[in-house]
Amino acid sequence: MEFEDILDHAGKKRDELIATELLVSSKATVRAYAVALTETISPEVREILKRQLSQALNQHARIADYMIEREMYHPFDLDKQVKKDKKKVKKARKIIAEVDRPKQRSQKAKKRVRDEEASADDAASMSDAYETDRQLVESGSTRKE
Repeated sequence: MEFEDILDHAGKKRDELIATELLVSSKATVRAYAVALTETISPEVREILKRQLSQALNQHARIADYMIEREMYHPFDLDKQVKKDKKKVKKARKIIAEVDRPKQRSQKAKKRVRDEEASADDAASMSDAYETDRQLVESGSTRKE
């Protein structure tokens, strides 16, 4: 099964995947602003970074709240979060194994390959016919059907 197919069938899990990615990105943003804030000496830049850090913290809180309300994230129940994370790891390994497995083509994929091969054959035949006609014209002969 292709990775895109897996995502297409993910439903609610796809929402969790997106929310988790947003949460991880927001944490990285908070860290980046905090580091930048500690490295600057300009009072003007420091004030800008403080505002941006505050906005990033608020965004992180909104994403975390969204995930907590929908039971996608359990920051206050470590055992529950660890179990959830283990399930995710197991599922990820299964997906990787499926993607790495030699691909068995679906009927639709097989038809697409046949159609592409037929189109390539048609193009090659047309090219051959054009080349034959061009050679006949150059030699002054006429093509006999």
